[in-house]
Amino acid sequence: MRTSAAYRMKWLGWTLAALWAVGAPLGAAAQAIPAESITIALWPEYDRPEVLVIYRVTLSASTALPARLRLLVPGDAPPLTAAAFRGETGELLNASPTRSDGDPYDVVELDTPSREVQIEFYLPYEVEGDVRRFAFTWPGGAATDAFTFEVQQPRGAEAMDISPAPTSETVDGQGLLYHLVPLGPQSEEDRPQVSFTYRKTTPDLSVNAGSTSVLATLVPTDGAPLAAADVLPWVLLAGGVVAIGAGVVYFLRTRAEDRPVRPRHRPARRLEERPDEVDASPVFCHNCGTMAPASDRFCRQCGTALRS
Repeated sequence: MRTSAAYRMKWLGWTLAALWAVGAPLGAAAQAIPAESITIALWPEYDRPEVLVIYRVTLSASTALPARLRLLVPGDAPPLTAAAFRGETGELLNASPTRSDGDPYDVVELDTPSREVQIEFYLPYEVEGDVRRFAFTWPGGAATDAFTFEVQQPRGAEAMDISPAPTSETVDGQGLLYHLVPLGPQSEEDRPQVSFTYRKTTPDLSVNAGSTSVLATLVPTDGAPLAAADVLPWVLLAGGVVAIGAGVVYFLRTRAEDRPVRPRHRPARRLEERPDEVDASPVFCHNCGTMAPASDRFCRQCGTALRS
């Protein structure tokens, strides 16, 4: 009996260990991954009368892939318009991020088989006459060796003033000017900020009306199906919980079966004492036919022995 109990305890222990092994990766999913470089691109009035915010993250070469990347976005930011990782041939492929509410920052997590990840969302800017103003603070939460703000100057904008001051500029194939503000290494606790103002007398956007944003060719993240890597840990966790429940039920049942069963002593039924029944049927003498009482053994008429 001791052997059976010991086996049950070991079985329950194995089940608990399996559940811990499944839950461990879920807890580790929230850990930040150091990045080789992070660029925050801010494109005001690019394809909407808002500021397009683009996170471009390149993970360090030592990062084990696939990896789960954790990024912070402003809590008041609308849903992401796109999220992607760069494929082997250089194209951007759709990712399926999750977003959890926070204050003041929301947490975005996504699984990536690539070192390069990109997400997009929009934020409003201030308008006062012909003057536009905007400020952005990097939420932190990710360490990097090289952090850069990239500010695109809207088409038709004048007197653009950026703080901190850009150290270099570049022009793309569409003739749009980009101001670069490199800030060097940043820790998870650092919160660098950039702000800019400019004057613009027309409502024209930098690209033609109806043009799409950088990642708009990808499936929008809202309502996108979860990747298998997102679902599998939760399926395993649910299976572990079921196994725990089954183990506890099995343990309690077998423990109850091992208890000695005490016989229940039932009082013996008392047999009713019934008096012997006497056959009172009349007897007739086979010799003379005279009827005789059942208790007689000889005929009272002729003396012949009566047959029973």
